[in-house]
Amino acid sequence: MFSGRRAGLGERRVLIGLLILFGLSLLAFVPAERVPLLVFVALGAMVAGFALRAGAGRWRGGTLALRRPRIGRSRQAVDAGFHAVPVALLRLGADGSVQDANPAARQLIGRLTGPLPAMHEICEDLGRPVSDWIAEVAAGRHPGGTEVLRLRGAEAEAENFVQLTLQPFGDGAVMAVMQDATAMKRLEVQFTQSQKMQAIGQLAGGVAHDFNNLLTAISGHCELLLLRHRPDDLDHPDLIQIQQNAYRAAALVRQLLAFSRKQTLVPERVDLADVLGELTHLLKRLLGGAVLLELRHAPEPVAIRADKRQFEQVIMNLAVNARDAMPSGGVLGITTDLVELGEPMLRDRVTVPAGRYAMIRISDTGTGMSPETIGKIFEPFFTTKRAGEGTGLGLSTVYGIVKQSGGYIFVESEPGSGTEFQLWFPALAVPAPMAAAAPPARQKQGAVDGVVLLVEDEAPVRAFAARALRMRGLTVLEAATGEEALTIMENVDLAVDILISDLVLPGLDGPAWVGQALQRKPGLPVIFMSGYASDTPSQSQGRVANSVFLSKPFTLVELGDLVTARLKGAQVQMSDALSVS
Repeated sequence: MFSGRRAGLGERRVLIGLLILFGLSLLAFVPAERVPLLVFVALGAMVAGFALRAGAGRWRGGTLALRRPRIGRSRQAVDAGFHAVPVALLRLGADGSVQDANPAARQLIGRLTGPLPAMHEICEDLGRPVSDWIAEVAAGRHPGGTEVLRLRGAEAEAENFVQLTLQPFGDGAVMAVMQDATAMKRLEVQFTQSQKMQAIGQLAGGVAHDFNNLLTAISGHCELLLLRHRPDDLDHPDLIQIQQNAYRAAALVRQLLAFSRKQTLVPERVDLADVLGELTHLLKRLLGGAVLLELRHAPEPVAIRADKRQFEQVIMNLAVNARDAMPSGGVLGITTDLVELGEPMLRDRVTVPAGRYAMIRISDTGTGMSPETIGKIFEPFFTTKRAGEGTGLGLSTVYGIVKQSGGYIFVESEPGSGTEFQLWFPALAVPAPMAAAAPPARQKQGAVDGVVLLVEDEAPVRAFAARALRMRGLTVLEAATGEEALTIMENVDLAVDILISDLVLPGLDGPAWVGQALQRKPGLPVIFMSGYASDTPSQSQGRVANSVFLSKPFTLVELGDLVTARLKGAQVQMSDALSVS
């Protein structure tokens, strides 16, 4: 009876092991993290079951007669299960040598026939040699566990990864379960990259506020000095150099903000044929005589909603990128077209909703790019140029502007076959033709009377702005905080005509103190200014009526003209500011 129960138990364990192995053939229903555990359980159950069956005997005279002939058949059955299981399995020696591998493992490694090399030649070492890890598991000094390694076999691709799980298997052997982890590793890299891009974007947006304040003060005081120096003065060229470099620094900040998608855009209707036609002369000068420009428009009008200046920046950056890819000359093609998507389009892990789109193709006949380079071209500060030849912000700026404008950007390229960028923007309906109106005559902004309450916590910026406004004949009251400004407003004998405030202030921010001031004196015009575009002016203007936004760094003329126009009651048309984080 004892031997019957023992044999029955062995049969049941063998059956359990076989059922588990059969279930593993349905891997779509088995969580990936549980596959190694289930394999070990299945093989353990089979080995134990065969051992029990082999040890089951009959009691004859108080002794147990073993069924030795079945041990060989048990080993054969285990080997058959090892090679039949649809999971990659390897039997490893303590030295890391591969003693046996089933067909699934050979297919994953890329060596279907012939002897397999040691594991340290199949997989790249992690922090320590793979052979040391296997030796410690075989000796029982390490429990095993799971690691993700990169395959480097003779037939393995450059970026193939496997998840390797080790478990002691007795007699100094180690059982290894391998799973393809390439897709998981790529997702991990993409997630890490997105976190890095987000961190750089936050840094760029934060630095921009302080940097724009400095640039406003530098360029502003430089303008004041230029007003006192004639062109024939010895200091005049130096002042011009300071001013030009301040403008270059401001452009660099705008690029950082464009990458981080925190710049302030002023969207308007942009007709692609008109804009590209205006850019043609500049593009030809930029490309030089060795590169031919071919511009092809859609047969019907194509218009999008975007910031015209930033859209021109996108085209210029892509043109420069194409020119540098054609050092011996070539052709730069710019083509516009209308595309109707009847259903959503999935491309490059991006889903483009169904609808009507304006597509701009910018193609070149240059050197092209490898897949590895394409995966990095939109990263900030990544460049294939030599040191000192580029900032590495050109394409990342393009990406930021396109995404902030609600568009999509795709790239196709092969080494030696050129590159094509595709920009997709939602297309606007073509308006009905109407009679052209005469453009309004520009009014000359002269001196004007009025009292300005200027609130700015940065003393250099406040000093420049105050001097610029006083030169226009205005009376300027200065304050460093919102609380100080409210104290000034308590003077009932003071007639303030316009409020100018930075959005970000210590204590009460700009909209907060202005809101309280307007409760006492409603109807005053308001100008908000800021160098940090995530302080969305659209939100501030929504809370404060009759307010407009002035982005830092601004010039003496820009500030003076805007204040004069507001005081004269001119209607300043400001599009809603668009800021997408």
